[in-house]
Amino acid sequence: MEKTKYLFVSDFDKTLSLDDGGFLLSELIGISREDFEKKVKSIANKSFVQQGAELSYLIEYDPDYKGKLKKEDFIKVGKKISLKNHIRELVNILKEGIGNARFKFYINSAAPREMIVSALEGMVDESCIFGTEFYFDEKGFVRGIKNVNAGHGKVRTIDILHEKEKIPYDRILYVGDGVSDINVMLHLRTLDGYPIAASKSNYLGHIAKRSVISDDALAFLIPVMEDILNFSIQEIRKFFLERNIIIQDWKRAKVDWITIV
Repeated sequence: MEKTKYLFVSDFDKTLSLDDGGFLLSELIGISREDFEKKVKSIANKSFVQQGAELSYLIEYDPDYKGKLKKEDFIKVGKKISLKNHIRELVNILKEGIGNARFKFYINSAAPREMIVSALEGMVDESCIFGTEFYFDEKGFVRGIKNVNAGHGKVRTIDILHEKEKIPYDRILYVGDGVSDINVMLHLRTLDGYPIAASKSNYLGHIAKRSVISDDALAFLIPVMEDILNFSIQEIRKFFLERNIIIQDWKRAKVDWITIV
C-alpha cells in the first residue's frame, strides 16, 4: 500500500532550540540580554517590521550591530545553541515514516540561516533549512539582507514547499512558538492544515490545533500520531518503547485564557 505523504515543518528558535539565537549573537558583540530585549521590544511596539524580523532589522540598521557581525559569527553561535532532546531521532522517524504515513521535514525560521545550519549540522540536510539570509562582503561581514523569512515570509516559504513537494495544504503540519509564527499558522488553519504550538502563548493557543510543551522534540509527534494517524495512547507509548524511548510524564489539559474586569 502506498504511504500518504505529509509535510512536517518546524520553526527553530525556542521550538527546536532552548536558547534564543538573537541573544547569543548579541552577547558575542558585547550587548546584554536586557539591552537586546529592550531593542526588540521597541521595534515590535513600533510595528514597522514584520513580527519575528526584529533581529534582522537590528543587524541591518542598529549602530550597535551594523557592520559588526560576520558569517563565521553565525556559524560559531550555531554551535553554542542548546537544542531540545532527540532532534536527530525526530528527523529519522519522520524519514522512515509512521504507520501508513511518510513525512518530508523542513525548517522554516526567521533566524539567520547560517546559524540554523550550523546548529543542526549532521541532523538536518542544509537544503531543507529555510531562514533569513544575508549578503556578505569580501571580509565576511554582513552588508545587507537578502531575504527575511519572518511573518509573511514564512507563509511564502510554506507555499513554495507546497508547490515543490506537491502536498495539499491539509497534509501540512507546522510547529512554532512565537509571534513570527502567527501568520503561517493562520494561513494553514484556513486551509485545513495542522498547526502545533510549542509554547503557552495565548495567541498561538487559539490558532493551533494542539499545544505541546516539552524540552524533547519527539513530543511534537504525539498530536500528529493521535489526531491524524489515529494512534491510541497505548499504541503511541508502544511505538516509542520499541525505539527505547520512554514517555515518562504526559499531562493533558485544556487551557482557557480568561480576563475578567
